[in-house]
Amino acid sequence: MKRDFLRCLAGAAAGVLLTGTSTFAADLGVAPPPLPPPPVFTWTGFELGAQVGGGAGQTGVRVNGIPLFPPSDRYGSSGVFGGIHVGFNYQFASPIVAGVQLEYNFAGITGTASAPPLNYLETSIRQFGSADGRIGVAFDRLLIYAIGGFAYGDIRSQIQLTGLAPGIIDFFSVNRYGFDVGGGLEYNFYGNWTARAEYRYYDWGTRGFNTAGFGSFFNGLIPFAIPNHRSRETLQTGRVGLTYKFAWPSTPVVAKY
Repeated sequence: MKRDFLRCLAGAAAGVLLTGTSTFAADLGVAPPPLPPPPVFTWTGFELGAQVGGGAGQTGVRVNGIPLFPPSDRYGSSGVFGGIHVGFNYQFASPIVAGVQLEYNFAGITGTASAPPLNYLETSIRQFGSADGRIGVAFDRLLIYAIGGFAYGDIRSQIQLTGLAPGIIDFFSVNRYGFDVGGGLEYNFYGNWTARAEYRYYDWGTRGFNTAGFGSFFNGLIPFAIPNHRSRETLQTGRVGLTYKFAWPSTPVVAKY
């Protein structure tokens, strides 16, 4: 009986030893799965944002056909603006990013000048916008880009004449069309948010105006008017903007073992 007891005890000890060895081997032989790599950031996607900035414009006025008037006058304007932009970017399988953007701004950019007998001239840019293309090079979350396209401006001008006939004023308020070109930097600083700094130049070209007169009593005696004058409008702007980039499928990193 003693021999049977020892035999049972040895069998039990061998079972415990084998079970412990199997568990220990399992703990050492199976490594935990690696964490999935983070997705690669991409500039592809729709975006919506806002911008504020300042502008410095220049108005050139040229009067033809009247010897009393100076042949031309040029004066500056300045002010601030703010607005919104919406667009879409696509990043190719390279650092190249291309996109389109629409922008609209309210503005308070004005300038005045005096040049006898045109004793008062004024230009006011009330609003402007553009439809642009963008192309740039991405350095991960930093985008360096160029921008340019079609530009629109609501530009209002006033000419007041008191050198020969007091109180004669003429207003010229028209929409002007031209082009814009510039460049900037955009950086993805948190989540889907980006910040940008940008320079833009606008050129609305030259527009001619014809008028039959200023409508004063003095014109009945001496039909004095500015039958033909032309004005040229340009604007240089600097701005900062904040943009939200809507989620777009990121490019996963494929791990190779």
